[in-house]
Amino acid sequence: MNSRMIKIIFTKDWQELRKSKQAMLPMVIVPIIFVIVLPAILMLSSLGVTLNSSDVEFLKTLPSDYFPAGYNLQQGLVYVMIVHIFAPFFLLIPVMASSIIAASSFAGEKERKTIEGLLYTPISDKELVLGKILVSLIPAVLITWVSFIVYTVVVNALGYAIFQGLFFPTTSWLVLIFWLAPAVSFLSLSFVVYVSQRATGVWEAQQVAVLLVLPIVALVISSVKGLIQLSWPVIFFAGSVVLGIDVFIYRWLVRKLDRERIITKLV
Repeated sequence: MNSRMIKIIFTKDWQELRKSKQAMLPMVIVPIIFVIVLPAILMLSSLGVTLNSSDVEFLKTLPSDYFPAGYNLQQGLVYVMIVHIFAPFFLLIPVMASSIIAASSFAGEKERKTIEGLLYTPISDKELVLGKILVSLIPAVLITWVSFIVYTVVVNALGYAIFQGLFFPTTSWLVLIFWLAPAVSFLSLSFVVYVSQRATGVWEAQQVAVLLVLPIVALVISSVKGLIQLSWPVIFFAGSVVLGIDVFIYRWLVRKLDRERIITKLV
């Protein structure tokens, strides 16, 4: 595999991406909401508030190890929200950001009338597909990691008075951010790139991103109900499974790439 050819595709697509406000804005707005706005509202609103057991009835339905023993109701509520409930939201950051970028990979090239020249270049299908995925994956993963650092600073700063010290991050979060999130992002990108090959425009390709969000929403609901506890062994296992699926999907994408079909649809 020629890394130089992959770099050329990456550089060309990244330059196009930087010119698109429609692609760049969600990459900024979505992390701000999840990283700063939501935790700030939760933690600031809980300061100086005395809770009764009836106010946090759902805490009784959660597993006993959902938060450390000895926490009062206020600490327990904040800990569950910050550590458990908000965790799946961080999978939305790479999925939503990268899906928007990836939707313009092939579909955007069609709209800009540049896809034909790219398909006729002496580049292998493996290099072409990987280059298209990486131009979305790398920014999405970097945004996720930066968001995690900001989130860590925000929740520890705002929660210092509540917990009388630092309480974040946990091992589960480290595994989620640095293992599961990149694997999930690659998987979602692969599907969007596949749809993008067959779509006639960027909007049509972006619609698949909505479907990719649904499993994460289900994960959030499961966390609230206490049905799934995202412990680090569970997250590590899930990331390993997704990584294996990523390898299979990538090879399948390469086999399914039909340059002649894409060019024929342009005529």
